[in-house]
Amino acid sequence: MGAAQDVRGRPAVPLVPMPWRRLVLPVGLFGVLVVVVFARRYAGTAHTGRIDGTLAALVPMRHGVLAVVGEAMADLGDPVPVAVLMAVLAAVAWRWRRGRGLAVAVVAPGAAMITTSLVLKPIVARTRGDELAFPSGHTTAVASIVVTAAIVVLGTPALTARVRGVVVAGLGVLVVVVGVCLVGRGIHYPTDVLGALGVVVAVVPPIAVVVDAFADLGDDGGVPGGTSGSGGPRPVGAEELVGEAPTDNFRAAS
Repeated sequence: MGAAQDVRGRPAVPLVPMPWRRLVLPVGLFGVLVVVVFARRYAGTAHTGRIDGTLAALVPMRHGVLAVVGEAMADLGDPVPVAVLMAVLAAVAWRWRRGRGLAVAVVAPGAAMITTSLVLKPIVARTRGDELAFPSGHTTAVASIVVTAAIVVLGTPALTARVRGVVVAGLGVLVVVVGVCLVGRGIHYPTDVLGALGVVVAVVPPIAVVVDAFADLGDDGGVPGGTSGSGGPRPVGAEELVGEAPTDNFRAAS
């Protein structure tokens, strides 16, 4: 088996480059800490805390154009838009990052959403109205797709560094806007949104690292002196020998 390659035949790029992998653990632990602190504080409650009241008062979206825009942005976390966004993400991830991209696009957002909706919400049992509120399922859905998309985009050789930066910045703004709209429309408490972000950073980047690890195992081996998908020396092929002098070719062949 030769080295893994991207869609243009170049060596496959890890989803999470080695220098960034050292940040995955501390960032993930910080996300866990955020979830644990808020979960313990608001478990079994149905009231607005001091933090929630202060933050929610900053972004009222009860009337007029702001209410319409806020509702539309909040609805991005509904099942149908989420399904569409995940399908688009999977297609783009496969086109740009092949198997690694498709794997993280399918697994990471789903794992984050399951963690929020099927694990944490029933355990924490914080409610708003008649609905379980903590962590915010809408925020988890949108943010997990966005963070996964950012991981896919940041390592895409098909895009320039400037374009990658602009796209990732735009994705970050989208998450903030959706979170603000969920609070402004009174759908979630601010701490529900922050808890959801904690879930996302604790789940999505580690899954990307795991996908890389499995992909690297599959990329190894086959060609002596070859390379795994993460780089390294590649084997000398005929194209390198064609342009050399006959005597050099003879030495190389012998």
